[in-house]
Amino acid sequence: MKLKKQIDPNIEEVEIVIVARRQEEFSAIVKEYHLEDLSSIDNEKLYLATNKGFEIVNIREILYLKSEKNYLDFHMTDGVIRVRSPLYFYEKKLALNFIKISRNTLVNFEEIRRLETDFVYGVLLYIGEEKLPVSRRYLANINKKLEEGAKK
Repeated sequence: MKLKKQIDPNIEEVEIVIVARRQEEFSAIVKEYHLEDLSSIDNEKLYLATNKGFEIVNIREILYLKSEKNYLDFHMTDGVIRVRSPLYFYEKKLALNFIKISRNTLVNFEEIRRLETDFVYGVLLYIGEEKLPVSRRYLANINKKLEEGAKK
């Protein structure tokens, strides 16, 4: 492990940055140095490059992501933001709170209101006012996440 010291009298508040290769390494460092309060800090913001410039979004405001060809639509609580990016790029970044429900859709698990069976679509997932079909292939992801939540 490397430790870097930097003294800057011009900063307004102290900043601690822990850079790790994997979440497990980060968690081990937090535990080792008794920094449990830091483990609750998620990377709460995403910087999205749109055709109009950069947008900074709060991860908690993302309802779901849906890919269409070369574009990815971020469905937010207050609208939709379109970026040119593959879904898998954000799937890795948002792995803690988001689950994949189909080949092209990733949803914020905290925003799921209801699951329902339907004769036409199979299983439907309600996020906000939207109904999203859940692929049979990815239904196990939801069941696994629900079981984890029940154990807590």
